[in-house]
Amino acid sequence: MISLKSKLVNATLAATFAIPLVSAGIFTSAGSAQAVSLNGSIGLDGTSIVPNDGINPLKTSIKFVDVDGVDTDGDFTAFSPNLNPGAGITINTLNLTKIANLSGTTATYSTGVYTPFINFGSRTLGSTTALLSFDLDDSVVTRIRKSGTDINDVILDGITGKFNFNGKTIATGNLGASLSGKTSTYHLTLNAVSVPEPTTMLGLGLVGAGMVMSRRRKSVIQ
Repeated sequence: MISLKSKLVNATLAATFAIPLVSAGIFTSAGSAQAVSLNGSIGLDGTSIVPNDGINPLKTSIKFVDVDGVDTDGDFTAFSPNLNPGAGITINTLNLTKIANLSGTTATYSTGVYTPFINFGSRTLGSTTALLSFDLDDSVVTRIRKSGTDINDVILDGITGKFNFNGKTIATGNLGASLSGKTSTYHLTLNAVSVPEPTTMLGLGLVGAGMVMSRRRKSVIQ
């Protein structure tokens, strides 16, 4: 009797364990067929305007006049049509709001949320062609007024955002740059790291559930 009960329990647990594994395979395969990833970096060069609006103003801005050059790495190199020299790429003006004074000539500013901040236009990733943008999180930048001059330096560091493609977030990114002077050349560098597809996460969750059931089955057998 005990032997029959153990066999029934083991058979039930085995069937329960098998279902998540099969489901995980289905979801992972379906997600993989349509998955779009983005890893790598892209550098943008052009002309920027940092206005001469005094020392530590309450509000200021950074205007990106154009995109003259593009440098790519990783998945960005596969973009179609060709990115150079910045074809179809536009960068919105950053309107900054002061957070705090760090010194008599230095202050921190909030960027606010920008959707999008950078518009890459229609791009092709894998077999999908759709609009790609980099949407900026609310981040902090530092603005420094050079002593005895009318030149303001702005440091963009630790800025984060998301790459959205075909209406979905496919990667997180960070942006770094430095700008100086009233009208000068800027260089923005963005680094992208892919985020998992929801179906892949579901598959991993089902596999995890299967592993838990496996442990319980071993415990019952013992």
